[in-house]
Amino acid sequence: MDVPRPALHNQVLRPASLADLFSLWNRFPGAVPFAGGTALVRRGSDPTGIRGIFREQPELPEEILSLEEINDLRSITRTERYLEIGAMVRLSEIIALGKIVPDAFTRTLLGVAGPLVRNLATIGGNICTGGDSAAPMAALDAQYELRNASGSRWISALRFSSSRESLAKGELLTRIRIPLNEWDYTVYRKFYSAENEGGVLILLAQTQKNILSRMLAVFAGSAMLHDKESEVFLEGKALPLNRRDAVHCRKCWETYLEGAGKTGALLRTMIVNTIEEGIMGLAD
Repeated sequence: MDVPRPALHNQVLRPASLADLFSLWNRFPGAVPFAGGTALVRRGSDPTGIRGIFREQPELPEEILSLEEINDLRSITRTERYLEIGAMVRLSEIIALGKIVPDAFTRTLLGVAGPLVRNLATIGGNICTGGDSAAPMAALDAQYELRNASGSRWISALRFSSSRESLAKGELLTRIRIPLNEWDYTVYRKFYSAENEGGVLILLAQTQKNILSRMLAVFAGSAMLHDKESEVFLEGKALPLNRRDAVHCRKCWETYLEGAGKTGALLRTMIVNTIEEGIMGLAD
């Protein structure tokens, strides 16, 4: 009598190239891409995560597509205009690149957990799981390459993080392209609130001959938030700015956040306070 074979669980597929990956994905459409694996770590009883991260029994998918052996996803290249980073590059590797990495990006990565996690976590995984990198990528006008078996497309970081359907079925984030623009002023802040909310705020400014040529602020948490009205108001103003400019931008953000309805009252206050303080830094 034939004895039925037990079903396989947690089968790990190890493609050696992107072509192999999409071939396997076609055969195993339910397989889940696996990078650093840090998303499998669950938070402990502390809802804010401030006291640390606690490992519980992870829930692994039945079929895993390991990206570990795909060298194309580990490349780092730099041109005069861009820094391009493969999706499997570890956060610690990006930090180690030094001054070629925009300051807002480096500060954000240094704020991600501790060295152990940063040695495991990949930039692609951090982006796709809604990690802290979403804020600097949107602020820096980064572009993401999304690839499937038929080809590839590019999408802006802001659009990617603002849309829940950015990754289609069978599509993978493979490369990040970051413009190497010169930013004269950077504010980075990571928030936790008692309302079990949090996120990262990035404020950037470019100046030219005592003129504020460009300013933008992006907050990424449970939603991507970006107020264009305050940016348009400040662009072209002479430096140093004055307190009235900062107060006006604060009010713009207050109105925007209340209308968006994506944050609690405490987190809204923390965001607008930081934006006002950041703009006042341009008044010094």
